[in-house]
Amino acid sequence: MAYTNKVFDSEEASEMVKDLRETFGSGKTRSYQWRNSQLKALLNLIEEHEQDINQALYSDLSKSEIESFVQEIDG
Repeated sequence: MAYTNKVFDSEEASEMVKDLRETFGSGKTRSYQWRNSQLKALLNLIEEHEQDINQALYSDLSKSEIESFVQEIDG
């Protein structure tokens, strides 16, 4: 995966906030079913990659597997 060093400046941030506020103000929202399916998919993704998450937390923060589970994964 390639990462870019694009700078996210205040002008871009302001534009994004403006766009998000307009969308929110329009009343357009996703259905309960869609939101629920997204949460279930996220839960499945976390469960499928739990070991990868544990390894990353140990590598970055020296967190044990139990500490990672309690504080980051299950919390």
